[in-house]
Amino acid sequence: MPGSALRPLPLPAATPRRPTFAADALLLALCVVAAGIASILTGQDANWDLQNYHFYNPWAWLGGRIFGPDVAAAQLQTFHNPLFDVPFYAMVALDWPPRVIAFALAIPTGVAAFLLILLARLLFADLEAGERRVAIAASVAIGVTSSMGRATLGTTMNEWILAAFVLAGLWLVVRTLVRSDRAPVPVGALAAAGILVGIATGGKLTAGSFAVAICIALVLRGPFTWRATAGRFREAIVMGVGILAGFAIAYGPWGHALWTHYASPIFPYGNEWIASPWWSKQQVIGRLYGPKDLGAWLRFPFDMHAPGPSYVGEVDYRDARMPLLYGIALLAGIVWLWVWVAQRGRMPAPASIASSRAWRFLSAFFIASFLLWTAQHANYRYLITLDALAGVLIITLVQRNLRPGHAPVVMIAAAIFLVVTTKAGSWGRIDFGDHWFEIEAPPLAPGALVVTTTDAPLSYVIPLLRPTPAAAVGIDNNIVNARHTERLYDEVSATIRAHQGPIYALSSPPGAGGDALARRGLARVAGSCVRIRSTMPSPPLELCRVTRADAVTPRP
Repeated sequence: MPGSALRPLPLPAATPRRPTFAADALLLALCVVAAGIASILTGQDANWDLQNYHFYNPWAWLGGRIFGPDVAAAQLQTFHNPLFDVPFYAMVALDWPPRVIAFALAIPTGVAAFLLILLARLLFADLEAGERRVAIAASVAIGVTSSMGRATLGTTMNEWILAAFVLAGLWLVVRTLVRSDRAPVPVGALAAAGILVGIATGGKLTAGSFAVAICIALVLRGPFTWRATAGRFREAIVMGVGILAGFAIAYGPWGHALWTHYASPIFPYGNEWIASPWWSKQQVIGRLYGPKDLGAWLRFPFDMHAPGPSYVGEVDYRDARMPLLYGIALLAGIVWLWVWVAQRGRMPAPASIASSRAWRFLSAFFIASFLLWTAQHANYRYLITLDALAGVLIITLVQRNLRPGHAPVVMIAAAIFLVVTTKAGSWGRIDFGDHWFEIEAPPLAPGALVVTTTDAPLSYVIPLLRPTPAAAVGIDNNIVNARHTERLYDEVSATIRAHQGPIYALSSPPGAGGDALARRGLARVAGSCVRIRSTMPSPPLELCRVTRADAVTPRP
C-alpha cells in the first residue's frame, strides 16, 4: 500500500544474538566449500584473457623477463599488474589437479558471500527474527547468483577478488555505523577499509570507481549540518589516505617497473596525458560499452536486462537484478515524494538512526559506483560488487513498501524469480583433464626467439614450450602494429635484430601474420610448420621456423 511506504522499521523484541567466532568460521568454510563445488560443476575456465596473459604475465614477471628480453608478448595486456594472477600461476606450475585449481579459484567467491551475509545481518538487524532470516537469505541468494557472478566463478578474471576486498571495506564501515549511532567512524576502521579497497584498485584498476564511490558515500550519508558535514569530509580524507596506502601496496612495485622501463606508471594507459615515448599520445581503449545519450542513460538499468553482446560486454546473458532494483527504487521515490508532500515536509522518524545512516551510506555507494562505472567502463563483469549488493537493496525496498506480514512472501518470490530467470554469460569452459594446460608442441632449438604474429591469445603457450625460449616478442597485435610505430615498435625490431639464435613464429590461425613477418625482415621456412595441439578452445595453433629474408626494417 502506498501509505505504508517508508514506514518506520519496528524495533526487534530483543537484540539479535551475535554469532560466535566458531559459528562464523564454520559459515565461512561452508561458503567457500559451496563456491568451490559450484566452480567444479561449472567446468574448467578457458577464457580469452587466461590464454592471453593470466598465465604468461606472472610467469614472465617472476622470471624477470616481462620487460626484457620479452617485449609485448601478451599484447596490451602484458602491461596489466600480474599480482592477483600469481596464485593461479603457482598452482599450474606445481601441477595441481585442475579440479583443485578450480576449487581454489572460487575461494574469493566464498569469502565475498560470507561478507555479504555479515553485511545483511547488520543491515537487517532491526527486523523481527523470522522476517530478518528471510531477508538475509533472500538478499544473499540474489547477490551471489547474478549472471556475471556465475560467469566469472572459478575463473582467472579476478572480479570476485575485487568484490571480496570491497565488501570487506564496506562491512567495516557499516558495522561501525550501525553500532555507534551518531558517533564518527573511527580512524582505524576508515584506514583499514581504505587499505582493502586500495588493494583491490591496485590489483585491478577497474576497481577505481569503487574507491572513489566509498569516499563519496561517507560524505553523503548525513546528517547534513555544517559541523557534521565537515566531519564527514575528514572521514573521506582518512579513507582516501588508506586507499592510497593499499594502492601503493598492490600496485607500487608494478607501477615503479612501468615507470622505470616506459616512463609511465600506468603505461600505456593515459598516454594522451603522460606522453611516454614508447607509444602514441592517444587513448588506448575508449569507452566501448554503455549508453551514449541522455535518454539511454535514463533507461540504462532497464536496458541491462538482456542486451546481447557489445552493449555492456562481450557475451550474451540475462539478468533482471538491475532493472528490478531500478524500477522498485523509482516507485519508492515517487511514493516517498507523495508522502513528503502530503505531510508538508514532515517524514516519520526511522526506528534506528544508525541503521538509517548505514543504509544511506550503502545506497550512496551503490549509486556513485554505478554512475562512475557507466561513465568509465560500462563493462558489466566489472560490476560484480554491485550485483552482490543488489540483493540487500531490492529486499529492503520490498520490506519497507509492504504491509507487515506480506514482505517475507514477496522477498522469497523475488529471490526465486531472479535466481531462476538469470542466464549466466560464458567466456569459455572446457572439460577437466589431467593437467590445466595440455599441449603437444615440437621441441625448440636451444636459445630460440619466439615471435607471435597475430592478436590471437597465444601467450599461454610460451611458458609451455621446451626448452624455454630465450625471448618472446609480439610483432603484430593490439599494441604493436604498423599503426603505432613508436619506440615500442622499434624495440621489437631491435630485439629481433640483436638475436643470434634460431627464430620461430607462433601463429593462430595457421599461416597468419605473413605481412608482419615481412615487415620485420622474416619469412617462414618452407615445410617447417607444425600444428600445436592444445585443449584450450582457440583457433588452431602453428609453430614455424623462420629465417631472415632481408635486413630487419625498424618501421613499415
